[in-house]
Amino acid sequence: MQKSRSLVFIAAGVSVAVLVAAGVAAYSAVRTLSDASDQLVRSKEISIALEQTLSSLRDAETGQRGYLLTGRQAYLEPYAEAVASVNQRLATLRASSEPDPSAQQRLAELEQSARAKMEELARTIALRDSGQPDAALQVVLTDAGKLSMDRIRQLTELIQSQEAVHYEQYRDRERSARTLSLWSGLTVSILAIALLALLGFIVRRDTAKIRASEEHLAITLRSIGDAVIATDATGLVTLMNPVAESLTRWPAAAARGQTLDAVFRIINEETRITVESPVAKVLREGGIVGLANHTLLIRRDGTEVPIEDSGAPILDKQGEIIGVVLVFRDASRERAAERALLDADRRKDEFLATLAHELRNPLAPIRQAAKVARMPAATPAQVHWAHDVIERQVQNMARLLDDLLDVSRITRGTLEIRKEPIELRAVVEAAMEMARPAIEARNHSLTVEYPPRMMLYADPLRLAQVVANLLTNAAKYTNPHGQIRVSGHCDDTALILQVSDTGIGISAEMIPRIFEMFVQVKNALDKSEGGLGIGLALARGLTVLHGGSLEAHSAGPGTGSTFTLRLPIYQATEKPAPGDATAAVAPAVPGRRILLADDNVDSAESLAMLLRLQGHQVDVVHDGAEALRRLEELRPQFALIDIGMPQVNGYEVARRTRAEPWGASIKLIALTGWGQEQDRQEALEAGFDHHLVKPVDTGMLLERLAE
Repeated sequence: MQKSRSLVFIAAGVSVAVLVAAGVAAYSAVRTLSDASDQLVRSKEISIALEQTLSSLRDAETGQRGYLLTGRQAYLEPYAEAVASVNQRLATLRASSEPDPSAQQRLAELEQSARAKMEELARTIALRDSGQPDAALQVVLTDAGKLSMDRIRQLTELIQSQEAVHYEQYRDRERSARTLSLWSGLTVSILAIALLALLGFIVRRDTAKIRASEEHLAITLRSIGDAVIATDATGLVTLMNPVAESLTRWPAAAARGQTLDAVFRIINEETRITVESPVAKVLREGGIVGLANHTLLIRRDGTEVPIEDSGAPILDKQGEIIGVVLVFRDASRERAAERALLDADRRKDEFLATLAHELRNPLAPIRQAAKVARMPAATPAQVHWAHDVIERQVQNMARLLDDLLDVSRITRGTLEIRKEPIELRAVVEAAMEMARPAIEARNHSLTVEYPPRMMLYADPLRLAQVVANLLTNAAKYTNPHGQIRVSGHCDDTALILQVSDTGIGISAEMIPRIFEMFVQVKNALDKSEGGLGIGLALARGLTVLHGGSLEAHSAGPGTGSTFTLRLPIYQATEKPAPGDATAAVAPAVPGRRILLADDNVDSAESLAMLLRLQGHQVDVVHDGAEALRRLEELRPQFALIDIGMPQVNGYEVARRTRAEPWGASIKLIALTGWGQEQDRQEALEAGFDHHLVKPVDTGMLLERLAE
């Protein structure tokens, strides 16, 4: 007994020492892993910023060459954007390379070369502006610009190659940290296994105290947080702790005497192939073994659970194997977290790529149409066509951004709907107008069957948006010359509207996910016109806000699909007369005195021109300080104020105006690219009467001017 106690004390001391060492090693591994991950991110950020800086410099040089050759101001727009982008990218590079003095030195040279290049571009543009195009071209022909760009490319490649070396070093540190973490965990497992083996040895040697030793072993097993199963040398289960009972769904009494293969059935998670018996592996190798990664345990009731496990032999005093002990634990959370991270990363990359694609799509026709409109040989009809293209594509971009904001508001529960008694026919007709371009572009046949006249209590704009999204979705995913059908009927409590098509259909596995954000039918990529996969998510969100439901049905790929919209019927005792639903014609807007403040010259002048064509008197300024001075001088009826302006921003202009006695009578309208609810609230709190999001809907602006 004294020897047994001595062995137990020695084992306990070793266990504490090993646990402390494993804990220190694990902590060091986590610190190293975190630092390596941060460095990897920094290295990637530097590489991306370098590519973007070089690309922006090329864009600036392209804009400069175009302007020098043609003298057209349109070429200066990409030049100005590129110059601003270069400054931003250089600032990002400085911030990312602060921990590395050598990188900062190379970056300083790169920044000096980039600024020299931008000064050279600015100098040639200034010469062209001053009426010296030949002098500007002579500067270009000196090849100084080419040499400067060559040096910038050399520096970029040098920094990128160095970052690539750093990246591999950080990857090596990350791998080393992972290995250290793995060995720390394995050490703890080995410690537990070794402790169990020692206790088994004591029980075997000290037969007179076998009952007390078994009780001691059982207590030890119950105190271990992992599942433990022990077998004899033939592979029959001799004991298991409560955690093992819970994971395997085998009671210890029923499992005792069973073969390990019957109680502990394991397969590979990916291949579904049975994994070799731990007993056979331990007996063959004669030492501690770790089982295959991504292992699934088949429980007694047939359910599966992912596990992490290891096995070790139980030896007697002569060193002979008298059994095997297994230590394993439920790894469901780790596997689920790993899958969730991978899926989230994949969906993020897909979304960013799709968003970039969708935002770039309208830019090509806009740029081409603008060039057509500026061509001297363009006919009036061609100029009119170009204007229509630009307006249509700008509307597409605005709608895309509006949909993103609406989905965000629905997710956060901040989207408000304004319900009123409306008739379904008016909603469907408005939706058809919204979706008509997509339907006509693919030459679809649209059939509409209205139910008996029935009133709804809903937001007409949002409900029309729901139906329009369903129609647009049907048009996009139906081959040209397809058929789209809208039909409706009523039951006792709800109005049911169905939108059916003869399109590509939806597979059974996609039906439950079709209304999720950024989800698209995978086999539709070559048939649709793209999109972010937010239309159906937005439609369902708006439907739920109306107290209704939206469901999708399809017999499978190639069979078309049907979307069923259910909405509660308006229960008012008196329904509006048929004439009540007709919208009144808005009165003509009288001429107004307007001050327009916007630092974007093109945006300000184009909007001013539109308003002047409507009969309004418009004065234009381009900064907040000048806006305040002109407001006091002119005392206009309306002031259209951009939020982001130099010197004094739009919020401050509104506050100062409202603080003056003469400012109370001026209607202040905020013009901004920020359209979140908190942006609107901030504008109203600053003193604005209205908050309009760019690009401004001129119809809505005219309504505000008519107030």
